[in-house]
Amino acid sequence: MISNCGHDENGRYSGGKAGDQTGTEWQVINWYSRPWKCVLRHPNAKVRAMIASMAKAAAVNNKIGYCQSHRGTFWTNLADSNFDPAQITVACEADCSSGVAAIVKGAGYRLGIDALKKVSTACYTGNLRAALKAAGFEVLTENKYLTSDAYLLAGDILLNDGAHTATNLTDGAKSSGAGASNTTPVKSNTKVDVAHGFNKSLAGTYKVTVSGLNLRAGAGTGKSILAVMNHDEKVQCYGYYNDCNGVKWLYVVYKNIVGYASSKYLSK
Repeated sequence: MISNCGHDENGRYSGGKAGDQTGTEWQVINWYSRPWKCVLRHPNAKVRAMIASMAKAAAVNNKIGYCQSHRGTFWTNLADSNFDPAQITVACEADCSSGVAAIVKGAGYRLGIDALKKVSTACYTGNLRAALKAAGFEVLTENKYLTSDAYLLAGDILLNDGAHTATNLTDGAKSSGAGASNTTPVKSNTKVDVAHGFNKSLAGTYKVTVSGLNLRAGAGTGKSILAVMNHDEKVQCYGYYNDCNGVKWLYVVYKNIVGYASSKYLSK
């Protein structure tokens, strides 16, 4: 599956209303062959997971639509919303490249990574490859990465230079083998960004105690659902955010997806 920002509500590139009027301006769709010319992959699994979760949250938030003429308004509202697309409540716009660049930049702020913070939201498809390579991304051009999603990892950026870009959201069936060997695993001692309200005192491995626990894009039941976790599945927690009616919402990674889950339904 990919997060794809491709057109406005009229099937055009500009002129529509702010926000996603149809639910298809920025949406989650099946992988398809553009064709793609390269895949841009960050070597840190935590970065990839953050990019994937943010890209999905943007795709399902209908306050975020498509327009080339107002492509910078997504970043403005993202920066005003704790760099969390799920928290955006003002109708705004992106296009494919500004959306990807804003998410990468926002991930830099959420994770405290200066190289990602420096990515310009003015990037376009013609210079995105160079910009992300300078920020630490690997450029993958082998045919196996371009012709199917089998070797892709969640958080990979798909690019057809000068035409289109999108974000891959799921690990491919063969991604745990060749193509994933140079990636960096998430570590249990990863530092949580306390600047955005996180406290890492509850870090550790937790088990889901109920069936169908929602992993959300933010703390609280009103946030977008990123995944549904099954009973007895294990997740890695890096801290918590407790400003939600007194309930601690743990900041966890589940199958390479970064999100939040209520501590009421997780136990060590």
